[in-house]
Amino acid sequence: MKSVLTMKIDVATKPDMPDFFTYLTLQLAENGCGGSPLFQPVSRDDSIVSVPTRQRFMQGVATLVGEPGWRLLWLMKNDTGAIMGHVDIRPYEDEYCQHRVLLGMGVDSHYRRQGLGRILIEHCIAYCRDQAQISWLDLNVLSNNEAAKRLYLHAGFQILGEVEDKYRIDDVSVSEISMALKTH
Repeated sequence: MKSVLTMKIDVATKPDMPDFFTYLTLQLAENGCGGSPLFQPVSRDDSIVSVPTRQRFMQGVATLVGEPGWRLLWLMKNDTGAIMGHVDIRPYEDEYCQHRVLLGMGVDSHYRRQGLGRILIEHCIAYCRDQAQISWLDLNVLSNNEAAKRLYLHAGFQILGEVEDKYRIDDVSVSEISMALKTH
């Protein structure tokens, strides 16, 4: 187990993106493998960060918060600069949902079960609570991802509902849970 005593959480910028995409690709390669649950709704054979996803992240981090298409991405790095985990928020496209943001996150498998997910979530929640225009923090989690559900419930998220059979991944039905946290 690696020590997480030396870590730093910073807002990602365009120069961070190549390392972020490498980190994300490594995470996707572990999606549903080795006894771990699926954490992304993609096939185990589809472990790449798609071009559209890369473009959305690149455009989002280069856009000022509040402008159309923005995305705020925080990277947790160790003392060598390696990415240990991330959390991001982005607005809904619908103009009448701008008081809500969607959360995404992940932790490198080498650093899981050390409290980094909790630290990243708390960092994101604190930011959202400081933003008067953000009233709700929303997320979706695959129903079989018990560890993630526990993390989100412990952080104060409430389950809004479950969509059964939301995805058919590798010929298996996968359900999805929607959760939300009121920030103020």
